[in-house]
Amino acid sequence: MEIEVSAPDVPPRLVEQIRRRVAGLERLVDDPPPEVRLTVRPGPARSGPNAQRPFVADASAPDRGRVLAAHALGPTAITAAAAAVERLRRQLRRTRDEEVALRNEPRVIARGIADLRRLERQRPEVARKPAEERRIVHRRTYSVEPEPTLSAVADLLDDDQEFRLFVHVLTREDVVVHWRDDGRVGLLHPQGSALAGEGPPVVPEPSRYSEPLPLAVARSEMDVLDHRFLYFIDEDDGRGKVLYLRYDGDYGLVEPG
Repeated sequence: MEIEVSAPDVPPRLVEQIRRRVAGLERLVDDPPPEVRLTVRPGPARSGPNAQRPFVADASAPDRGRVLAAHALGPTAITAAAAAVERLRRQLRRTRDEEVALRNEPRVIARGIADLRRLERQRPEVARKPAEERRIVHRRTYSVEPEPTLSAVADLLDDDQEFRLFVHVLTREDVVVHWRDDGRVGLLHPQGSALAGEGPPVVPEPSRYSEPLPLAVARSEMDVLDHRFLYFIDEDDGRGKVLYLRYDGDYGLVEPG
């Protein structure tokens, strides 16, 4: 397994410790990926006299035709790297433990959700920035083709994401699967959607908005309510989108690909 570690602001002795952490994947999973890349860098500065600046770690590996990616923060370079490697290991284990043809089966999904609920989910802390200073960073969704609910949940698990915007194969609506505060997976959909009847393992949740919103209004909602993310139908093009608070304190806007 080829390993590439980029950590220009980390002392060489610690970079070697990080490299050994990554190399440990060869012992922890069968058929390890051909290469793993890990980048560790200082995170956004915190406000306050005693605020500690965290480190950010991003790991990625090609795996059977797709790219697995993991993101984590930690108080030190080692802890951030270890968290990212653990997330990558968890993704690799899912792809190794189950045949690809089984990844969308309800029992496999349920086992993956239970596995994550047993582990402590480390949500990245968000840098605080005044609402008026937050810029909007646009990016496309990872899902290109329409998907059924279980495929989207499997992707959510595989990619270790907090939410995933996708086009539902049944209704052709832009909808979102996401982690709820109670540890279950929610399915956000437009009001009046046929997806309100979806059952386990997801909890159907209608959008809080009955009509499409201008992006400026969605941003104002985020400024005031400070949600983790906001799902809405954009008045400009009629597509479902997600506005979320990035770890650097700016807003991200996920749009259909």
